[in-house]
Amino acid sequence: MANRLISGILQRADLKAFSLASIVETRNVATVLQRLAEHRINIEFVNQIPHRNGSIDVILCVDKKDVESTHALLEEIRTTICAGEISPLGGVGILSLFPHREHAVIAGMIMQTLSEAHIPLFAMASSLSAISCVIEEEQILEALSLLSRKFGLS
Repeated sequence: MANRLISGILQRADLKAFSLASIVETRNVATVLQRLAEHRINIEFVNQIPHRNGSIDVILCVDKKDVESTHALLEEIRTTICAGEISPLGGVGILSLFPHREHAVIAGMIMQTLSEAHIPLFAMASSLSAISCVIEEEQILEALSLLSRKFGLS
């Protein structure tokens, strides 16, 4: 068990994830974010994955109350942003772990803990203050419990 490598975990549930495949340019990702903001749709999580061919895949999470309007808006602008498939991924939650340091070690421990419990990880992002994980909504409480124990918070 780790000895207090993190100071806490923040949980966010009732979200829906979307995957946008093969967006052609970064400015098109900006267009997506701007259009969602114009419609007052808050983005709880966004992560982009660049590919060698120059295309970008994006995963974003929004509140469940915004699912229909988000999906409609994404479909509406799909050709404008030169995107391939737009896929709703299902209900998700986000766990954000607030580490003091050692981001790589903590990220590895998170991945190992979730993998051993057969909990799929849709996406992970790291900032200076937190590591956030997007997890299936049905498994968010189990993941929270496992990670709390792993990092000595329970």
